[in-house]
Amino acid sequence: MVVNKADFAGKVEKIVGAKNLILSEAQRRSSSKDCYHFSPVLVPQLEEKFADVIARPQTQDQLRDLIGCAAAHRIPITPRGAGTGNYGQGVPLRGGLMISTRDLNKIIEITTDEARVEAGVILQDIEKAAESVSAELRCFPSTMPTSHTGGFISGGSGGIGSIQWGMLREADNVRHARVLTIEEEPKFIDLERSQLGGVLHNCGLTCFVSEVTLGLAPLVRWQQYVIAFDDLYSALAAAEKIAFDDGMKKRLVTVFEWPIPSYFIPLVKKGAMPDGKSVLFLYTDEAPDFIGDLAAGLGGHITFHEPPKTSVKRGTQIYDYTWNHTTQWAMKADPQLTYLQDRFSNEPGRVAEQIRERKKLFPEVLEHIEFIKDGGVVVPGALSIVRFSSKDRLWELIDWCENNGIRVANPHTHFLDEDTRWYGDEHLARKREWDPYALLNPGHLLVMEHQTAPSDS
Repeated sequence: MVVNKADFAGKVEKIVGAKNLILSEAQRRSSSKDCYHFSPVLVPQLEEKFADVIARPQTQDQLRDLIGCAAAHRIPITPRGAGTGNYGQGVPLRGGLMISTRDLNKIIEITTDEARVEAGVILQDIEKAAESVSAELRCFPSTMPTSHTGGFISGGSGGIGSIQWGMLREADNVRHARVLTIEEEPKFIDLERSQLGGVLHNCGLTCFVSEVTLGLAPLVRWQQYVIAFDDLYSALAAAEKIAFDDGMKKRLVTVFEWPIPSYFIPLVKKGAMPDGKSVLFLYTDEAPDFIGDLAAGLGGHITFHEPPKTSVKRGTQIYDYTWNHTTQWAMKADPQLTYLQDRFSNEPGRVAEQIRERKKLFPEVLEHIEFIKDGGVVVPGALSIVRFSSKDRLWELIDWCENNGIRVANPHTHFLDEDTRWYGDEHLARKREWDPYALLNPGHLLVMEHQTAPSDS
């Protein structure tokens, strides 16, 4: 059924009310962006893409009615959390309706073991609520103070805590999700852990996540450390030793090659980033004396220590400089910098060899390593900082990595099936089942761009 934009906006207003409807072009433009500006390749492709209408449902019933209205009129739908994704997966390429989960922010239940929340609950709010029952999040992105839970499980894969608990898709890190189908009469579907294959990292393409249950961990009194080393390879060797030590509890093991530490201005002012030194960031429950001795034995020394917090104030969190916040700090210092998402060999010591080989051909790469567990195996992941010169040079770097045992999840394409984390047939099967008119986030799957549009019948 064809409907003009004004008439459709009127229908949306009847569902959510005028104050929860955004029609001004300036607001629609700004609210339709995510962090694709990290990529100089994506900026010209996505800069002029924005929603026709943005709605902020206040209840699950309003969410269902919005989806039903859009489906009835074959209007494209883009789910929107906090917009902290990094490669355009949340940008409405075909206009249409953007549905913000900002106000679907109820914490339904918190126990020592799990948190059941609406999709718009900010992860930091779960962390705070969990602390009151002596629990904490298992893993979270560096954007935790702003990221929505639904957006994290839809667009994320892991983060701080993954060195201890693995990736989102593992074990029972995500225990349950309630999703909505995209049809004239949307259905709520409750999915348990074994049924989440079409939901996790679906990037808003298969269903609309309305509620999530996350597994929680026992609360740990984390100590934060920055340890400085004379060179990258010494820092890397120390990080490997710590990451592979199953006897040491850890929330973060991160290595930065100089000059990346110089970009972290607040930490530079604290004297934590000595000139010319590569650094290791560490969250552990081990005491300073133990870590000081360990660091000295590995050729480093502690330049910053933050003990467990003793008040409700957030205080300094060095994870604010890790994962893709590193890229943000780098770009503030030098707008010509961008990044890659890569993964090195899990064979102990091999990552240093791979880095040395890459630097011979690509000196424009600076190393930023995040150690994680994937399938119970410690893996050196990375969000390498790259000085951008041209798309051709960037693609040459990606091709070399792929041909030399370094896996790349390319953050410079908005097509999700060009990303190695796209889960293929399972996601496509769920999309056909739950989004029969292909209205969710259209334009982000190459395979569907080459197919005939679904029938309205």
